[in-house]
Amino acid sequence: MSKRIKQLQSIGEYILFIGLISIFRMMPRQLSVKLLVCLFDVIGYRVGVRKQVAAAQLSKVYPEKSDQEIGQIIRNMYRNMALSIQEIYLDNDRILLSRCILDGREHIEAALAMGRGAILATGHFGNWEAARIMPLWGIPISVIAKQQRNRFFDRYTNRIRERNGACIIDMKSGLRGIIEHLQKNEMVAILTDQNAGRHGLITDFLGFPASHWKGAAKIALRYNVPIVPGFVIRDERDQLIFRFEPMIMPDKPTNLAYSAQSSSEDECLHLIRRINYILEGYITQFPHLWFWVHKRWKHGFNMFAK
Repeated sequence: MSKRIKQLQSIGEYILFIGLISIFRMMPRQLSVKLLVCLFDVIGYRVGVRKQVAAAQLSKVYPEKSDQEIGQIIRNMYRNMALSIQEIYLDNDRILLSRCILDGREHIEAALAMGRGAILATGHFGNWEAARIMPLWGIPISVIAKQQRNRFFDRYTNRIRERNGACIIDMKSGLRGIIEHLQKNEMVAILTDQNAGRHGLITDFLGFPASHWKGAAKIALRYNVPIVPGFVIRDERDQLIFRFEPMIMPDKPTNLAYSAQSSSEDECLHLIRRINYILEGYITQFPHLWFWVHKRWKHGFNMFAK
């Protein structure tokens, strides 16, 4: 496909997206929520867009669960995705903030009191995009984000992410972009459950080998930066609970000054496993809130082998 055709395709997709968003915004919230949940149920659960990916991975991770239980987890996952779309693109900040609860602020304050910034270790869990409201609570935050294929959609989404003062750090900027914001004593949010591809560090995630991005662990070890695990939980009333855990400190403190000597892979792996342990606990407790359609183990283990 030529560059010109790709650009026209992106424009067409963006116009369609904006048109749909405009229609949904004219509806009462209760109606738009019902329609989105129905739409995701039909396209995701019934038609089965990436449903088989989710089912295969769930069956491997939780072999004790019946097909009916796995099906219900998947259906609830698509429901969470529908509600997340409502909260990201349709709800204004006042409405979203009124539906959010902050739990564990003391852990954020303790980490930032050290003056080194803090890494917010989170995952594809609940509605991670709701982090845009954190500056409204007086919490300075920057977010690592991968540029999406459709540049128009990417710019639109980033404007929403940044409108309360959060900053987007392009993943392509590497460690430099993260360090710059940590030096401002900000929280930098990183999705630690991203598949890091062939060049990541391999260690178990939910019981199976997976590729992990080592950037967060590497920075934490090199600069003695605290890591605060935090996740957005959707409760039974569909409120969003921002829950933050006590900070994790690297086992081996180092000087804040830049060191040319890289942290060893063993130290990075140890820190990654500590973060994984907490995220895995949340996923096991709320399996429907994790993004099971993501091929998390693609470069570590074949989850689709019979």
